[in-house]
Amino acid sequence: MSEEIVEGSFLGCATNFTPQWWTFVLLGLLAIVLGFVAFAWTPFFVLFVGEFIGIMVIIYSIITIIQGIKSREGAGASAALIILGILGVIIGFFVISSLLSAWFLVTYLIAIWAFITGFSNIFMAFSGNAGTGYKILLLIAGIIAVILGFYVLVYPLMATEVVIQVFALFNMAWGIVLIISGLTVKGMLGGEKAE
Repeated sequence: MSEEIVEGSFLGCATNFTPQWWTFVLLGLLAIVLGFVAFAWTPFFVLFVGEFIGIMVIIYSIITIIQGIKSREGAGASAALIILGILGVIIGFFVISSLLSAWFLVTYLIAIWAFITGFSNIFMAFSGNAGTGYKILLLIAGIIAVILGFYVLVYPLMATEVVIQVFALFNMAWGIVLIISGLTVKGMLGGEKAE
């Protein structure tokens, strides 16, 4: 099946952007693994939460930069992804280098990461040129992330352990949705287009 090209623009950016399918599967697997570890070993995970969040943000941001570089569908969308990726790498290295700061900021870092993830997924859901199923799944992933961000901001004083468990459940749900999204796109593009 061939991809439909949908022309248009959003804030001057091309709106026909669809990242490589494997980046969604990879992000989904990483999110599920991180979520399981955080949920199963919460007390241990809380001690190292700054480093884990920093590493996840760095990995996600590097993949976002790769998505931006590989995009052939508009300089605006590519630039937005590259800028988001660079900001994420900077935030990730800050978290890893200062565990004390990360401990006090963990709630807000989760909220910021959830908002960045959610709004970028929502943007890609409306700007992608893949099928409706892919767009709906990506939109669901984005809405889940934005809801988590608002929830964490509204209740910033709740126990760190609860924040980590909510983060873990979100990561597992988000990972499943991303894997389904990636495999859906791969199936739509066919063997030669998907590689």
